[in-house]
Amino acid sequence: LRKPISVNYESYSIIGDSSALAKNIKKQFSYGNIAEEKGGNGDLIIEVLENNVQKRILSLASRGVVGAVGEYELIHTIIYRIKTKGVWTNERKIETTREYTYDPALYNAVAKEEKILKDSMIEDLSRSIITEINNLK
Repeated sequence: LRKPISVNYESYSIIGDSSALAKNIKKQFSYGNIAEEKGGNGDLIIEVLENNVQKRILSLASRGVVGAVGEYELIHTIIYRIKTKGVWTNERKIETTREYTYDPALYNAVAKEEKILKDSMIEDLSRSIITEINNLK
């Protein structure tokens, strides 16, 4: 994602989101020298309608404490739409998942692993949005 993106827009706006996802997309546009327009006035507008992260139990541990969590699943879902030339696309939904093993004895390591997984999910989602923008006609 570090190479400049090649789109036919001079400016962009991201509305409805100011999370790490928006920051990652902004970084990608900066590589292509595409200016950010505040307030939804860009040639290209990305509207994030939903940005949700869920964490759910995948399995319980077979050893140790009865009922203790053994594995988690992270699910990051984005619903968004894009406006170009005055026309909105249909809503798009992208979802990415990651799984990891949980061990309470290694809490700090597991917390770091979860953060790394969440960051990689954001990169995947932003890459998917940028790819779609590159493919818009």
